[in-house]
Amino acid sequence: MLTFSWSAPPELPVAREQRTFVIVRFAALDENHTRINLTHIGWGEGGEWDAAFDYFKKAWLKVVLPRLKYRFDVGPVDWSNPPTFN
Repeated sequence: MLTFSWSAPPELPVAREQRTFVIVRFAALDENHTRINLTHIGWGEGGEWDAAFDYFKKAWLKVVLPRLKYRFDVGPVDWSNPPTFN
């Protein structure tokens, strides 16, 4: 299991004051397959939170999950020169 807090971007200062939390659970299915369960909790309501949700949704789909998949498919990520995805 991996867990961490994550704050909204600086352009959403009210939502940024309240961090959200991410829980990533890994379960080995067999020698070559792992199930990943991702939970993102701690959301507020109203105000900037819709924009914050949209921001995180894009970040998960375009940055975080592709890099996590890369890590499992290829190997460790060099964070000084991370892979880019379209």
